[in-house]
Amino acid sequence: MQSPRVWIIAWLGGALALAPAAAALRSDQTSDESSFTAVYAAKCRVCHGGNLQGSGAPALLGEAFVKKWRALGADGLAEFIRKSMPPGAAVQMEAAEAQGLARFLLAQNDIKAPEGEEKASVAATPQAIDEISAAERNRLAAIGRNLKPVTDAMLRQPAGDDWLVWRGNTNATGYSQLAQINGSNVSQMRLVWSKSLGPGANGVGPLEHDGVIFIHAGGLVSALDALTGDTIWTMQRAAPPRRLTQPRGLALYQKALYASTVDNHVLALDAGTGAVLWDTFLGEKGVATAAPLVANGRVFQGVANCARSGLRCYMAALDAKTGAELWRFYTVPDNHDPAAGSWGVPTGERNGAGVWTAPSYRYETDQVIFGTGNTYAVSAILRANPKKPAAALYSNTTLSLDAKTGKIKWHFQHVAGDVWDEDWAFERMLVTDPKNSSRQIALTMGKLGIVDAVDQGTGKYLWSYDYGIQDLITRIDPQTGWKTLDVRKIPSSEALTKACPFAGGVRNWPSTAYDPVRKLLFVPALDSCMELKVDPSNPVGGVWNVVPRPGAGNLYGRVTAIDLATGKKAWDISQRSPLASATLATGGGLLFVGSRDRWFRALDSGTGRTLWQTRLSDTPTGFPITYAVSGRQFVAIVTGGGTYLDTFVSHLTPEIEASKGDPTLWVFEVPQP
Repeated sequence: MQSPRVWIIAWLGGALALAPAAAALRSDQTSDESSFTAVYAAKCRVCHGGNLQGSGAPALLGEAFVKKWRALGADGLAEFIRKSMPPGAAVQMEAAEAQGLARFLLAQNDIKAPEGEEKASVAATPQAIDEISAAERNRLAAIGRNLKPVTDAMLRQPAGDDWLVWRGNTNATGYSQLAQINGSNVSQMRLVWSKSLGPGANGVGPLEHDGVIFIHAGGLVSALDALTGDTIWTMQRAAPPRRLTQPRGLALYQKALYASTVDNHVLALDAGTGAVLWDTFLGEKGVATAAPLVANGRVFQGVANCARSGLRCYMAALDAKTGAELWRFYTVPDNHDPAAGSWGVPTGERNGAGVWTAPSYRYETDQVIFGTGNTYAVSAILRANPKKPAAALYSNTTLSLDAKTGKIKWHFQHVAGDVWDEDWAFERMLVTDPKNSSRQIALTMGKLGIVDAVDQGTGKYLWSYDYGIQDLITRIDPQTGWKTLDVRKIPSSEALTKACPFAGGVRNWPSTAYDPVRKLLFVPALDSCMELKVDPSNPVGGVWNVVPRPGAGNLYGRVTAIDLATGKKAWDISQRSPLASATLATGGGLLFVGSRDRWFRALDSGTGRTLWQTRLSDTPTGFPITYAVSGRQFVAIVTGGGTYLDTFVSHLTPEIEASKGDPTLWVFEVPQP
């Protein structure tokens, strides 16, 4: 059941673009107005703030409020309050109280009652309300109708104002050059609007283009006015029962919006209206949790969660115009693939290598580059030699495919024989090598906290960086990148084995971000270990429990900036609460990140110092983005929907409540002069 606070946000946050708020309530109130200060304090203050400047809900001061309610006056506002506030309440507010509260709010905005208006006159006519509603509907429809197409040129070289791709660009860096919000003014950042997204799971990443935010949660795809949160259109699709996860994001291309679903459909929608253009079913096996990526007329969609024996995950390419499948690359080889010999077991016993994350795309060579997860066939790959597990290609691998044909161009396996669920399934950043500006590299950090860099064109190993928590790898060959496993840490079915980090990793799906100007990689890290053993009867190959890492001081969350040019940490901040959101780096020298204790923060990217923070109604669990509309920069984050941390590490910090609410989108800005 949705809380009154969420619904209040949906009501007043839905259509208000807010001007800078007053510093305090007016001091020249009439006695009639003053009597309703207490009513406001008792019934509205908790969400709209003590000064009407917003808290959990937007401010009730400003140009948009005036524009909307001047026409309807106190009577129209009172009727709306009486019938709608708080939504879901068993008893409506008394008419006189609603009337007085409406007059109080209008007076704070210097809206005077017309001459001769009675204090308890009849409400605004339905005709007046309908006329304003029709005008608002027409305004929103025009925003959708006038959307510009998203071209390959825009995707290849983003202009900066928009957030067109999951992680901001086809290079997956999580970086925006926007700098209007910066270290000198971020302390003034405030909530502009927020919106409940309805039932859904965690990890949602919105897009923004041409003044429209697109977001997908729980089967509901929405297009929202990026300035106000007003709904332009929605497309509701029946979804299976709530799961721990859901597709992480969307994709834009030309005039279409692309969405994957938890039951493995890929949809193309008209970005202006939400009309379904095509619907392609990929098949029942696995789950499409990755956001799609579209480039050069093709939609690339990964499928993961292939834990049952013989179940192979894959990357598929669809025609962006028609939805027709162009090719499919299986990440677990059949016996016709030379990589089949790396398993040592029959095809029916191979599984996993899930594609959990959206790919990156290299326009120069028409390559799609992505990562895979681990195999779940732990017992199978230990069968031949319990101290030397089989490599199990293409698990824990960076793969480069010809985007036209789906044929493999190169691969690099980061860890051969992973039996700990320490996979490498995350974003592949395509960037200039910070150690050598003449090289273009594919950069990624796996769960072990090891960063690997390989050549984008050939897959040749270049260098690594170890975050310093893991104890499973004893050596990394400086020429090949081959990682030597600590055989003492290989689990058995006989006794518990202690290993670091826990299977959730030093990092997990909350993405790292890379600042190409400062050459800093930002990591939302978890500091922990695990005890585990092999269990052949378990679908994922074993069982484990999370334990503190010795010497960590019961501090589980770490935000770290790694200087990739020097191979050293620029700064490292530890805290008790684990991090829960992805990171966002900006040209303003800021890093945005959220933690499980509901704090959303802006840090100085050069020092790690907290410059701004706000505590939200639920855990920030999504991918923060930034965008600019009408010369104003905004920062957006999704909260709620649960997190894998609630499932696996909540016992380490019992004082922190689990995420309970449905996803909510929050949008912030720094007021401009």
